[in-house]
Amino acid sequence: MSRRQLRGPQKISKPKNRRSEHVKILIATEGVNTEPQYFEKFSALIRAKAVRVVSVNPVGVGRDPLSVVSEAKKLRDLEDKGGDPYDSVWCVVDVDEHASLERACIESRRSHVKIAISSPCFEIWLFWHFENRAAWIDATTLSRLLRKKGFSGKSMPKGFPYAKYPEAMARASKCEDVKVQHAPPNPHSSVPDLISALLKAYGQEV
Repeated sequence: MSRRQLRGPQKISKPKNRRSEHVKILIATEGVNTEPQYFEKFSALIRAKAVRVVSVNPVGVGRDPLSVVSEAKKLRDLEDKGGDPYDSVWCVVDVDEHASLERACIESRRSHVKIAISSPCFEIWLFWHFENRAAWIDATTLSRLLRKKGFSGKSMPKGFPYAKYPEAMARASKCEDVKVQHAPPNPHSSVPDLISALLKAYGQEV
């Protein structure tokens, strides 16, 4: 019997700096609580281990979608320089009364950053997890309706039905198609595009 046989099976060393087998996705959000919490929980639900959710603190007064796109681009470029680039980068923003939304859309296309827009705000996507809503609605009314569903402030409530995303996607699909990206109808959300991308990236059915 040879010495190699006596030593038993040999370990194969893994090359250093090997890229993770998981798809790496960056999600930059306009909100600092609700959106990051939602996507972190949703990523856990579908076992998307390499999804990084970043909440962006916009500059200036109020929230600014353009700063979200700029921050996402900056974070992506840093990862590119580090040699472990993101497979895709997404920004999640609201319509509200943002004067910079059109410029944010233009910059996202120029920078190859994908953007998910909700009208009037991200909370419409959350509401669709519970029931349908196809009529015009403002952010104040939407917030009031969500309080009846267990929401308080800007945090995701315990027991939120994350697994109801297929129903939410079906309800979103019934709304009017978007003709102009920076001026979608109310209500509307292209968050389902991001959800579909996450599911496809991790080999799950849409």
